[in-house]
Amino acid sequence: MSVLDQLVTRQKESFQHTVEITKPFGGIDFVIVWCKAELQGDWRWQVIEMSSDQRPGRYHFYFDSDRDYCAFVLKWKN
Repeated sequence: MSVLDQLVTRQKESFQHTVEITKPFGGIDFVIVWCKAELQGDWRWQVIEMSSDQRPGRYHFYFDSDRDYCAFVLKWKN
């Protein structure tokens, strides 16, 4: 069985909350590490525009939990 066969996907519309953030090149790594350590509910993220040395990347984050959504917005939303 391949790794892709085990992948669980969800439609973005199935999540309760969505937020968009922008981060400079390499900045998204810190966000992902924080999410893995701090969030309790189901969440996903999506690259909308890749970052480069000339412009920040745009990312969408999806959450089921009100708690996780609020914590994320307080920590990462500018």
